[in-house]
Amino acid sequence: MPSVVHIFASFNDPLIHVTDLSGRETIVRITSGMKVQADRDGSAPYAAILAAHDVAQRCKELGITAMHVKLRATCGNKTKTPGPGAHSALRALVR
Repeated sequence: MPSVVHIFASFNDPLIHVTDLSGRETIVRITSGMKVQADRDGSAPYAAILAAHDVAQRCKELGITAMHVKLRATCGNKTKTPGPGAHSALRALVR
């Protein structure tokens, strides 16, 4: 079953959201702040790796075999570069 992985990587807290191909049904939604104890560690790349590993494990349990990845950063008058956890989460999902 294919799915779409939306990675929203701000400088505060990366969000990994897995939906079906239409984007209407949420399968898994985890932030890196849910994986660490201290609030200051929510934006760290290690926390994004932990969240991505948790997402990958849940997707394997549900039988998801293919993923389309969409990487997004903040918009508007803020910086448009993704936060530090974006590339680490992407690397962790690929492995």
